[in-house]
Amino acid sequence: MAMEFAIEIARHTRLNFIKLMEGLSIEQLNVIPQGYNNNIAWNFAHIVAAQQTLCYVRGKVPTRLAIEEVTKYQKGTRPEDFITEEELDFYKDKAITLLDDLKIDIEADIFDNYEPVTTAFGATLSNINNAVAYFCTHDNLHFGYALALRRAVLNIEQAAVHNFSAN
Repeated sequence: MAMEFAIEIARHTRLNFIKLMEGLSIEQLNVIPQGYNNNIAWNFAHIVAAQQTLCYVRGKVPTRLAIEEVTKYQKGTRPEDFITEEELDFYKDKAITLLDDLKIDIEADIFDNYEPVTTAFGATLSNINNAVAYFCTHDNLHFGYALALRRAVLNIEQAAVHNFSAN
C-alpha cells in the first residue's frame, strides 16, 4: 500500500512539473540562466532517466527506455544540445507511463536482485521499496530546481524587456 501511495506522489509531482512547463516556449525550457548548470527541460528528462537507473539498472533488469535515453540524462550529465519539443514530449509521455510500468513490474516481483547504492543524500537503497521512496524525493528536488529555473528564466525576459523599453 505504501508503495502505491509513493508512486501516486510521483505521478502528481510529474503532472505538476508538466504544468510548470506549460506556457513556456521550448527556447525558454532550454535556457540555462547565469548561476545554473542545467535547464528546465534537462531536469524533467533527468527525473525520468533517474527512475530507470534507480529501479531497473540497480534492480538488474532491462530498462523500459532505451539505455541511450537513460544515460543521456543520468546523474553527472548536463545539457549538451538543445532539447527539442519532440524529445521533451517523449519524456512527458514516458514520465507517466513508466510509473504504470513500474507498478506492474513491482507486482510481478522482478526486482529480487537489487544492487544496493548509497545516494548523494547519504541514504542507502537496498531494495525496490527504498528506490521508489527515494526517486519520489529526487523528483521533488528537481521540481524545486525547475521552479527556481522558471523564475530565473522569466526574470531574464522581464529584465530584457525593461532594459529595452528604457532605451
